[in-house]
Amino acid sequence: MNRRAYVATVAAVAVGGCVGTDQVEDRVRDEVSERLGDEAEELSGIDVEETTLPDEPPEDAPTADEEWRLYEFEADEHYEYRVHSREDGPGSFHWTVSEVDGDRLTVEASLAFEDGEEFSRTVTGTDEEVFSELVATPAAVFVAAGLHSPYVTTHEGGVYEGYEWSVVTSEGSLRFAVDGTDRYLGIECYRTVTEVDGEVVHESCLSPDLAFPAAVVYRDEETGEVALEMELIEYERN
Repeated sequence: MNRRAYVATVAAVAVGGCVGTDQVEDRVRDEVSERLGDEAEELSGIDVEETTLPDEPPEDAPTADEEWRLYEFEADEHYEYRVHSREDGPGSFHWTVSEVDGDRLTVEASLAFEDGEEFSRTVTGTDEEVFSELVATPAAVFVAAGLHSPYVTTHEGGVYEGYEWSVVTSEGSLRFAVDGTDRYLGIECYRTVTEVDGEVVHESCLSPDLAFPAAVVYRDEETGEVALEMELIEYERN
């Protein structure tokens, strides 16, 4: 198993992947490192030597149930990102939710690069169905690797400055932490960092008021160079 696959596997086990998997996150909090170590070893084939889980959040920290809305979409919600990838250069990515009916939504995703390449598709389904269909399109790198990322996560206490967890195995270490706050379009967000063996591989900025991150950066694990970057430059919500 390569390191990138290992990181995604351990991240999914340790924090339940993305927001919305409450049972997994509750299990991690309740059963702590022994159960986590067993399951991480079973899924990854790597012995988990040490696990550090988040402390209880401070009383004034936002909570997932009350305030956080990562991947909780609303009708008439529009996101526009400035994007840049090592392979395709600069461009823009648009995500517009036109309708929400229970657990089903209708989304138009469009992508335009400065070199003239363009793509647009409208998809209806559950959020998982929408993501799955778009993964087979030119927008895949921004939907899967950029927005719907195994690193983009909260637990039942939300995200707050000082939030941190880590996993150490015989193959290396993985650390996720919140090291401060930023603002995009006047919206405050929590700046997160993911490290593999002490090297930063992923950064994001998460806001309780946004269903998607305000910013996402992936770095090359070996060189530290930016491989993919997204920055929110326009947001509308009716």
